[in-house]
Amino acid sequence: MRLDFVDLKLFVLLAETGNLTAAAAALPCALSAASQRLKKLETLYGLVLAERHARGVVLTAAGDVLLQHARRLLAGAEQLSADLADLAGGVRSEVRLMANSVACHDFLPPVLGAFLARETLIDVQLIERNSRDIVTAIAAGEAEIGVLDGNVGGDEMTLLPFAHDKLVLIVPVGHALADRDGVPLSEALGQPFVGLPEKSAIQRFIEQMARAYGKPLKPRTRMGSFAAVAALVSAGAGVSILPQRAALALEAQGRVAVVPLSDPWAERDLKLCVKSVLALSAPARALLSHLMAAYADEREPQNGVSRPLGWG
Repeated sequence: MRLDFVDLKLFVLLAETGNLTAAAAALPCALSAASQRLKKLETLYGLVLAERHARGVVLTAAGDVLLQHARRLLAGAEQLSADLADLAGGVRSEVRLMANSVACHDFLPPVLGAFLARETLIDVQLIERNSRDIVTAIAAGEAEIGVLDGNVGGDEMTLLPFAHDKLVLIVPVGHALADRDGVPLSEALGQPFVGLPEKSAIQRFIEQMARAYGKPLKPRTRMGSFAAVAALVSAGAGVSILPQRAALALEAQGRVAVVPLSDPWAERDLKLCVKSVLALSAPARALLSHLMAAYADEREPQNGVSRPLGWG
């Protein structure tokens, strides 16, 4: 015995009309068939869902629970049909995606490229925001999906796994710290620093940690991109802190050496944030599934620097 959408539709009509005869007529179906469908639901769950009274049918507590879920499932089915009809008809759609700076510059470009190449009728508007602003925007409906620091979230938000991120120290090749297995930020702060822009979420976080150690960070200069920071570090202007993926790519080019930060906070999880998975449009759900699968094999934190095979 299986639940179907006709059973749910009848049950919603029964709740709205308070009368099985009226619900059967609205469906429409024979009264005997409607009675059998209600009996089927009660048998399926082993609960009394509705009671007959002089003024009509009244839902039990179990019936109220079923009604809430039935309305959500029926609404989701209708939205699914509409979304798929749009795609079948060649209608273009757009998904608004908000992400923090690490996700925007490091994790999303290759993933979005593959998605857009496959889903030719779906466009993605990528907007860079800090993690707390992303939560606010998702709650307000300004974007459907967010990518943010896993330590940031909201009471009514759904957080799903995306990727594992790690902050590392980059130093000039041959630097005194280059061969270390790990360096705490408190020690690294004794070196001259090259920073990212003051508004960068990564830079703000690093400077916040530095203040917590009682050693305010004052970069010698600030550069607008990871590559520009690495160029100055390579030239001997100082050291810097970057996301591990970007740092390893620069190390592979022979430009800098990467040294793990030994502080626990250097390990970070990036999460996908949505208000409700069921409420997402079909294009947004397709993107969400793609994002969840993208870095599934890399999410487990590892000690030291997690170099991909072939990177030394």
